[in-house]
Amino acid sequence: MAKSYIYHPNPMVRLSYGSKYVELLKLITMKLLTFIIAILFSAVVLSAQETGTKSKKELKAEKKAQQIAEIKAIVESKNFVFDARTANPMKGTSRTLTSEYDVTVKNDSVFCHLPYIGVAYTADYGSTQGPLTFDQPVKNYTMEPDKKGFVVEVKTSNKSDAIEFTFHISETGSTSLTVLSTNRQSITFFGDIQKIEEKKK
Repeated sequence: MAKSYIYHPNPMVRLSYGSKYVELLKLITMKLLTFIIAILFSAVVLSAQETGTKSKKELKAEKKAQQIAEIKAIVESKNFVFDARTANPMKGTSRTLTSEYDVTVKNDSVFCHLPYIGVAYTADYGSTQGPLTFDQPVKNYTMEPDKKGFVVEVKTSNKSDAIEFTFHISETGSTSLTVLSTNRQSITFFGDIQKIEEKKK
């Protein structure tokens, strides 16, 4: 079917019709361009948001991986400090430690400054220090990885008492320490490990 066109004998009227058509075409073109630009802008914003979210996840994963590597390096170096926050004796309730207590493993020696709560099988007559306050050389140091981090065992002795420290260290540094003794009931402490130079004074 052939298209029909409106013909007017006056050329000025025909020119007016053409101008209106051009203006209408421009208006439609502008609206179309605006719509396309809006769609492209939305796509760019959405892509940026997705990239930002992904970057945060990647940064979090990288930070955790770095923390795990640092804890592993600390454990393997055999030089670290355990800061005790709570004590959990075999009998009784867990106690929050209000003073600073720690165990430092450094240069093949162990420097222990922990409170003791529990039953002693033998008494240290004449001693002015607590049973878990001493500086002694390390007799044996072992480190084994497990599903949640690392298990470190440090064996030493204080006078006639053989003592074994078992550190259960998470990948992020949270640690439980069980102290076994031949002369006393065992006791467990909870805290964290860190580099010796990073310990707050």
